[in-house]
Amino acid sequence: MSDTSGAWYHCTRCGSLFKASADPERRGTCPDCGGDPGGEEEAPAPAGPVKVRRKIRKKQPSRTSSRGGEGRKAKALMVFVIVWVVLLGLWAISLHRRGKSTTPSASDTPPLSSEDIEDQRLVRDHLDACGNRLMEFLRAPDTGAQALHVLGGGRTVQRMARVQQFNPSNTTDEALEIKRYGVIRTPEGRGIESFWKLGEEKSIEVVFFEEEGEWKIDWDAYARAGSESWPLFLAGRGRGQGEFRLLARERIGADGEDEEFIGLVLYGTRFGYPGEAVSPSPEVKVERNSPMGRQIEDAFKARKQGIAPFGSKLGDVDPEGMIRLRVRVSRRGEEERVFQIDELLACHWLGFAERAAAGP
Repeated sequence: MSDTSGAWYHCTRCGSLFKASADPERRGTCPDCGGDPGGEEEAPAPAGPVKVRRKIRKKQPSRTSSRGGEGRKAKALMVFVIVWVVLLGLWAISLHRRGKSTTPSASDTPPLSSEDIEDQRLVRDHLDACGNRLMEFLRAPDTGAQALHVLGGGRTVQRMARVQQFNPSNTTDEALEIKRYGVIRTPEGRGIESFWKLGEEKSIEVVFFEEEGEWKIDWDAYARAGSESWPLFLAGRGRGQGEFRLLARERIGADGEDEEFIGLVLYGTRFGYPGEAVSPSPEVKVERNSPMGRQIEDAFKARKQGIAPFGSKLGDVDPEGMIRLRVRVSRRGEEERVFQIDELLACHWLGFAERAAAGP
């Protein structure tokens, strides 16, 4: 028969169910956890919070929100374009104002004088005729035909023939193109100065004066005419004195500028190449404080300032630092030749003196 004494207990600590004596003193401890199973049953300790994960579905954008995003983008783009256009407009206004500040307006430009207006009218009315005259001169077959187109042709033809003995006539049918022109005011009246491109390489300078209602060529200036050939004169050939149209530069020694003398080197010119100086002379000394020396010094000063005789605008076609002289030069000695300027006739090449000497 089984032992039915005792009672069943529920351990209040671990929750085990076990049978033990009803007598509290003989009951003992819980066989599983060793705790005291006596007393009132204690409610089990509450369980900790249970975390429950819920799957949240992402909210799909509605058509309304999509349209709102596109609208915001369009609005931002419009603002950007407007700002950019405004900036471009401000930049354009700034450039316009800057241009106004640097470009003189019509009110800032000094009005033309009556002489300027007359000069413009003179060139407008006669430059084409001067060009036709020059073309006929260059294409003339001989000296006699050329003389028809130069000032004082009947008197000049003899000088032309003499000069062209050592300088062959420069006749050509090459194309002419005007490059520069202007008006000069001289003792013989107003003249039209011009600078032309001749063919592909050459350039020529020509001055025209009015004679009996026609505009003709100052041949002496055009040909740089002289009484002798400059290269032959330097070589000791021919007469020991002559008149020449030359270029001159000042020669500065190792000790600088000589206070007593101007040391000049005289050069010939080459037809068609006005920027070239050829056939240099030995040094020619001129007393600085003489009338001739003072004239030459003044000519060099004017050259540095860009001022040419008679208001010419073509002085810069010459080699830099050189001036134009029309001089009478003498030569002495055979083995060691010495050159001297006997007379300064002009600081330009125009033919006033020759025409005056020839008379009417």
